[in-house]
Amino acid sequence: MRTDNSRKNFIASLSIMFAMTLLGFVTRKVFVDNIGVQYLGLNGLLLNILGVVSLLEGGFGTSIVYNLYKPLAEKDEPRIIALIQLYRKIYRYISLGILIMGLAIYPFLDVFIKDGDSLEYVSIVFFIFLFNSIVPYFAAYKWSLINADQKQYKLAAINLGYQIGVNLTKLAILYYTKNYILYLLLESLFLVGYNVAITQKVNRLYSYIKTKVRYEVDKSTRKQIITNSKALFLHSLGGYLMHSTGNIVISSFVSIAVVGLYSNYTLITSYINSLITQTLNSFSESVGNLIATESDSRVNEVFNTIFLLNFIIVSLPVIILSNTINPFIVWWLGSEYLLDAATVAIILINLYIMGMRVSVQIFKVKSGIFTQDRFSPLIQGCLNIILSLILVQFWGITGVLLAFTISILSIGFWQFPYLVYRHTFKKPLRLYFIRYAKYTLIALISWAVAYCLCHLISNNSLIDIILKGMISLITPVLFYYLIFGKTEEMQRFLFTYIKPMFVRLLKK
Repeated sequence: MRTDNSRKNFIASLSIMFAMTLLGFVTRKVFVDNIGVQYLGLNGLLLNILGVVSLLEGGFGTSIVYNLYKPLAEKDEPRIIALIQLYRKIYRYISLGILIMGLAIYPFLDVFIKDGDSLEYVSIVFFIFLFNSIVPYFAAYKWSLINADQKQYKLAAINLGYQIGVNLTKLAILYYTKNYILYLLLESLFLVGYNVAITQKVNRLYSYIKTKVRYEVDKSTRKQIITNSKALFLHSLGGYLMHSTGNIVISSFVSIAVVGLYSNYTLITSYINSLITQTLNSFSESVGNLIATESDSRVNEVFNTIFLLNFIIVSLPVIILSNTINPFIVWWLGSEYLLDAATVAIILINLYIMGMRVSVQIFKVKSGIFTQDRFSPLIQGCLNIILSLILVQFWGITGVLLAFTISILSIGFWQFPYLVYRHTFKKPLRLYFIRYAKYTLIALISWAVAYCLCHLISNNSLIDIILKGMISLITPVLFYYLIFGKTEEMQRFLFTYIKPMFVRLLKK
């Protein structure tokens, strides 16, 4: 059942990602042509600024899912209802807190916008973004239930319909009206409808949670939720300082237009990140069940398989993008939207480092390791802010991105695997880094060969970009097949996950 659910979640994630990617690129092109790069920068800036209000949630959702595993496995409906009722109540308070915090931030908005004199309706845009930050919390507790039960694939049709509907509507608004406010308002309307649809779907799947009878969560569970939530809040705060302050620093010290240029690259890398996380997260709830029921050695075997998959789905896009991303930007938007080669290199290095952490992060969270490193993300985030403010003075956006690289290597790079290997696998950490170094060396050799071959193609037409992409894909795939084809991890992945998937598809 674990494998079957993971497979279904995997297929659903890929379907949604394909639709999001295709429509996202078309929408961004029309946005840039009709609205302008400064408003693109404003989008990125407000998302980062309002990201601070999400700290009120403080990783509470992760704690929720963790506490739902056991009652769902045991079909303990009274306990499930008690937890859901508690979570619903807390999320309502969180929504109110976000509103108050957003209102407190608003008067200081101008401080973060440099060279944005041509921007209009900034206040209206801010409050639309604030509204969009609040809406998801009204359905968040139901999201937690279906995630913990490994049934995300049952929401695939709703997710796909939402992505197609909202992007096609945004395209029409941009093309025919060029009205940015209408564009945002319709996006908000779709977001409301999406959350209503999710709520109704979960109510049908778990009809027993719709009861007027009040259930109480036992004291020990409440205490565990509070303890984990305190630790996860520090993780969320550190995560915000790491991931959501870059655009703010760039907008404040460089210009909001540069945020717009950078967002075109992050649109591409965010899709890759989503592909990585959604692919691996399709296994995440199964991992939680696995850890709760299997031996440490069995859990370690499954991790090694998922880590190999993690490496493959991270390294392939990074190698492909290293040879195609700037030519693609020129073809897609124009040469005036390019960033320099050093900045692009750091973007891709950060993509690789962060992508390679996803599998070990899943095992950390599903093992319930929340408190042991509660202060580390905060220290890492503070280091990132300090380095960003220093390096931006010398190297602009490149300095901000380099600050992120240094900060993540200082702590997060080694601490997640350290905790998992110590507490979950009970094995020495060197085994992880030997495997990591081996994978990275193989990726670098593959990249070097692909780069030399792509360098023979001097033009940057769409056909040439596609050809470079194919070379950058086929070269590492051949290397990986020769090196990993007969390994235990690859065999387990192919015959446990891939072969049954194709057998089911052929039967249909």
